[in-house]
Formats: sequence, structure tokens, C-alpha cells
Amino acid sequence: MFTLLLRGLVRGFALFFGIFSALNIVISRFGAARAEDIWWIQFDYLPSWAVAILSAILAVALICYAVKPEMGMPRRAITTGVCLVYAIFALVNVFEYYSLLNAGAFTTRFPVPFSLFIVFGFLLTGVVAWVLNEQKTKIAEIALGVVFALLGVLLFPLAQIYTFGFTDYSREADVAVVFGARAFADGRLSTTLRDRVDRSIELYHDGYVPKLLFTGGVDADGVNEPQMMKAYAVSHGVDPVHIILDDQGNNTDLSARNTVPIFHEMGATRVLAISQNFHLPRIKMTYRAEGFNVLTVPAHSDHFIPGTHMNLARETVAFWAYWLRSGVRDLRVP
Repeated sequence: MFTLLLRGLVRGFALFFGIFSALNIVISRFGAARAEDIWWIQFDYLPSWAVAILSAILAVALICYAVKPEMGMPRRAITTGVCLVYAIFALVNVFEYYSLLNAGAFTTRFPVPFSLFIVFGFLLTGVVAWVLNEQKTKIAEIALGVVFALLGVLLFPLAQIYTFGFTDYSREADVAVVFGARAFADGRLSTTLRDRVDRSIELYHDGYVPKLLFTGGVDADGVNEPQMMKAYAVSHGVDPVHIILDDQGNNTDLSARNTVPIFHEMGATRVLAISQNFHLPRIKMTYRAEGFNVLTVPAHSDHFIPGTHMNLARETVAFWAYWLRSGVRDLRVP
């Protein structure tokens, strides 16, 4: 029973990452050289052509293993070898993560890098592919593999939310862009929005940023989110001269499309983007599609935010939607 579960788990892992790696190759080809592999591994020491070859080998090896784990020696050696190579590179990413964390390059409430999961996953896959190679496939094992692959679709974005999303890259920057959320006609900000604006005010008063850019939309009842954000910030000591507004940012895409020209106009090269942790991976993707890199900063919150579970569910779906279209979408349209 244990062997059945183990092989099912590994085949599911292989199927998920095999397809994921294959699609990343396509995205890199059509996405203006935006390699979306950054979401799970980074090859900082290899040229792009070598990464492309390695990714192709991995994709083919994993998908073939997931479909037919019984292998002859050549395919067995290739599958195990490429898994170990990826485990080693992921381990390098882990060491880099903790070195930067120790140096104070960033802070986090969840000090576990996503790369650590990759290390264990590929080590396990490589070992199982080598050791448990002779056993015949069972129908139950195939079903388990599909279930675990589908589980990976759910867990991958959630892991990004709790690893990348909780990582705070606060540092001196030219401006902090704050994403809107619900505001009320009486001037109150929703808990979600207040946390975001409070974090930007902290960064402003602590000298990290000289300007704040509030982006959001105008609700159906006429409530202007950025105007409400500005009023709140001014009441907490922010000079209104240092506040820029974008009230046409009705969604994340529009906010990125509207704010990047503002960054260029003001000569900003380093920008902090502030929102809740569950929103930050999608913000990162959106600005990458616009050709601009931002440093993400999670809003601090020591209290429960109503609707958190729904937000997590929505962002899980949105993560894949944005990732899948990241190769063809270009926000810079007339």
C-alpha cells in the first residue's frame, strides 16, 4: 500500500511539473522572453539556451515517466539524472534565499522558500524512478497519479501565496503603488484597503519612499477609492503633494497599464507594490507582462480579514489564468 501511494504521488508530481515545464517553454517563446520558470526555480548561472534545453529534457522525461514509469536503463538514467540536476539547482536557490534573508535583503513571516519543496520533490522523484522501476503499473496507481497532479494545480499557487506572498522586499524606492479595494461613502476604508494604505504610510514616514501612488476605481455608487485612500493618508500625516492618484484602475491589469507610464514619467526605476499576500503573485505577473519589475510588499494584518477564504480561492484560479495567458498578453495596448 505504501509503495502504491509513493509511486502515485511521484507520478502525479512528475505529470504536473512535466506539463508545467513544457508550457513554460511555450510561454518563454511567445512572451517576449519572459521566462515564467521564476515561479519555481531560477537558473541564474546558465545561459538561456542551456536552460531551454534542460527544460525540454525535463518536460519530456517527467511526462514519459508519469505515463510509463517502467523504463530501460537509458531512460531511467536520464530521468533520475535530470531530477537530481533540478534538485541541485533548487538547493542552490534555497541557500541563496537564506543568505539574502540573513543579510536583511528581505523579511518574511513564512521563512520557507518554495525552492525547498522543489528540492524534496525532485529528490524523491529521482530516487523512486531509479529504485522502484521494475514494478508493474496498477490502475489504482494511475488514478492516484492523476489525483496528485490535480492537487498540485491547487497547491502550487497556494504555496506561492504563502512563500512569495509573505516575503517583504521593502527598501528605499522611488514610489510605492498601493492597490485599491472597497471604500465606503462615509470615508471609511475596508479592512483590506486600510491595511494596504497603513503599510504605505509606514514606508513613507520611515523614509523608504518619497511618494505614494494610489490606484483603484470608482465604484458603482460613485465612491472614488483613490480619493478615499488619499484622504486617509493625509489624515495620517502624508503631505498631499507627495500623493499621486489613478482612479481608472478598476482591476489589476488596468492598474498596471495606468501606473507604468506614471513610473516612466517620474523617472522611477524602483517601485514597491503593496497589497495582501494573496494578491501579490498576480501583481508580479501583471507588471512583468507590462515589462516592468516591481518589488512586492505585503500589507501587515494581525486580524482576520472577512472573505479571506474566498480571496484565496479566487487568487488560486487567477494565478493560473494570468500565468497561462502571460505568453500572449501585452498590457501595452492603445
